[in-house]
Amino acid sequence: MKLRHAVAVVLLGCFFFLRPATAAADAGVPLVAAFLPSLWMGLVPIILVEAFVNCRLLSIPFRRTLLPATLGNLASAIVGIPLTWVFLATLELLFFGTARGLGTVGARVYSVTVQAPWLIPYENDLHWMLPAALLFFAIPCFAVSVLVEAPINHLGLSDFPQKIVWKVTAKSNLLSYLFLGVLTMLALRGDLGHFSPAFGPIVDWFSDIVFRIGRLFVSR
Repeated sequence: MKLRHAVAVVLLGCFFFLRPATAAADAGVPLVAAFLPSLWMGLVPIILVEAFVNCRLLSIPFRRTLLPATLGNLASAIVGIPLTWVFLATLELLFFGTARGLGTVGARVYSVTVQAPWLIPYENDLHWMLPAALLFFAIPCFAVSVLVEAPINHLGLSDFPQKIVWKVTAKSNLLSYLFLGVLTMLALRGDLGHFSPAFGPIVDWFSDIVFRIGRLFVSR
């Protein structure tokens, strides 16, 4: 099976099976609560997957790609992607936080794209909104991952042309995002739900940052 076919299969699977065990949220759903547990719990296997793909694509020993992949993923998973969510959630809070309903196709698309970082609490529709928002939010996250990790990979693999390292980084991230999608699917279906409470304070902390930044702009 070609890589693009595998991507299509996994994305379709995520859309149909990424259903939360409970879909009630009075204050909306900060998307960070849905992806952060699987992102951080899956960090070690993600690093191994990317290091392995990088070494195979570049035809070099695994030990050469392991350290750059580790440093790059730590930077993107702990700093880059969470800050991306904070930035986009703050923009939504300031400019796009008004509920428009789900009465039209355009309104439904708007609710899971522009309003994806912090879903409006349409409680009866979160079963499809959450997976759709996660799929859309994966696009900027993927871009940030490559932008953060490719320069770090190139620092450790400076004997390769920069363009080649960027292409390899993008390909390995594509595979790791497919793996992350499976983990997120399991988490939202409840199979990994016993890990979620441990991330509650972290999610609350990131959410509080968004509100604090929002208040700074509103007060001016």
